[in-house]
Amino acid sequence: MNSRQKYNKKQQLLNLYGPNCWWCGHCITTGKLTIEHLFPKSRGGSNSLENLRLACLTCNRSRGNSLFPPGWNKGNCV
Repeated sequence: MNSRQKYNKKQQLLNLYGPNCWWCGHCITTGKLTIEHLFPKSRGGSNSLENLRLACLTCNRSRGNSLFPPGWNKGNCV
């Protein structure tokens, strides 16, 4: 994605899900939210809106190409 496409996708995700990290649930300023692929691109994931969410940099980086961040479980969602 080029920078214009990233900006547009980020705005769409903000409208759908708000300014919260998909994984840890913390409210983050929009400038610090990153675009996250639910199914990583390295595993064949796409840039479709259905495969994208917003995440804080910590969760996004710690996840790598795993399906979930380290230590994450469904019961920890905020």
